[in-house]
Amino acid sequence: MRTGLDRPSGGATLPVPLTERLAAMAAPCPMHPSTYQIEAAVLDWSRRVGLDTEPGAGAHLLAGRAFARYGMGTATLFARWLTWTSRFREEPSALAGVLTVAGGGEPGPPLERAFADLWRICAPGMGDEWRARFLAGLTAQHAALLDTRTPPVEEYPALGRARSGQCLFDLVEPCMGVEVPAPVRESAQWRAVVEASGDVTAWCDDLAAGSGYVAAASASLGLCGAAAEQWVVDRVVDRMEELWAAARAVPVVVERHGLGFADSREVVQVACAFLTIPRAYLELLLESPRYRHLR
Repeated sequence: MRTGLDRPSGGATLPVPLTERLAAMAAPCPMHPSTYQIEAAVLDWSRRVGLDTEPGAGAHLLAGRAFARYGMGTATLFARWLTWTSRFREEPSALAGVLTVAGGGEPGPPLERAFADLWRICAPGMGDEWRARFLAGLTAQHAALLDTRTPPVEEYPALGRARSGQCLFDLVEPCMGVEVPAPVRESAQWRAVVEASGDVTAWCDDLAAGSGYVAAASASLGLCGAAAEQWVVDRVVDRMEELWAAARAVPVVVERHGLGFADSREVVQVACAFLTIPRAYLELLLESPRYRHLR
């Protein structure tokens, strides 16, 4: 997932703004009251671990919206991960060193040192399955970033999720201090929530950049310019409806597996974060005048 706000030139103007088509993403997200303190904390951390002096553009704003009702520590940790994943997208060749650090090796370059710091905070509180799942997601993202082809439109969603960093959604759990129990996480309903949230976020990014799913629709369906973008808008609208339908089924899944009240509440809160992140990311895009065509 990108957090930068620069759009490549040549994108077409959408005939129907996305926010007019998608009521679920029209209302603004609340903002964390400590957003600027989060920004300062991420900047200090970024300098301390040796990354660029400026953190990923808008990371504090996305985290501040996604975790507006949580403590500053939760939002700050997510913003740090956003900054790190943004850099990882630029340097996917760092994967081997990152996996070495995750296995207990000493970090080398700044990207590895930053990962080591975040991993030290998050990994001990999570189980082996979560650690394996997150690292597998990074590996999949590495492979997807190296795959620069424009795939057939029916193949794009899975590739798009991997390119944008679907593993970022795995970070919601350690940032919230929650590990979703395996029976719930492996259910079809939960997988549908996670994948749909990733799709909506990635496809909004594609619309903003005029690439990705838009390019796949153009190549496979023979659509050009605004027509290809409108096709993706239609798919985003459908996917958001699928996301909400899947999320409404999560409490039933939780009840079926007999979780206690406290555990059930935590799991539902994770699902709510998956509902919030797409809207939070779209708001980040809309704050730039470059993306007026999405309004």
